[in-house]
Amino acid sequence: MSLQDLMSDFVARINNAVMVGNENVVVLKNNLVIEVSKKLVTLGYLEGFEEQERTLTLQIKLNGISSIKRYSKPGHRQYFSYKEFPKIINGMGYNILTTSKGVKTNIEAKEKKLGGELLFTIF
Repeated sequence: MSLQDLMSDFVARINNAVMVGNENVVVLKNNLVIEVSKKLVTLGYLEGFEEQERTLTLQIKLNGISSIKRYSKPGHRQYFSYKEFPKIINGMGYNILTTSKGVKTNIEAKEKKLGGELLFTIF
């Protein structure tokens, strides 16, 4: 993964850790990664995280994540209105997106009528 796209690196490292069965994973941090990590803690996909100088150590709930898929990429950004978010299989997961009001789930964005860049889907 390129160090230019820390969000793709974040998603790939979590996906690999879940597939192997590792409960802890170290990811490079920036402000977006920290905010997304906080959102995943509130949703129950992460038990918590520890901040170091340049990295975050994430504690993953292995039985909580079955799939995580990156949508918007640096070469192909994907923006959606609150009316047109992609459907989640069986409604059991969340779309995580960035809006003008911060990192939100698809449910929060629909309630506040916010659109934004769809980062990834997790379920």
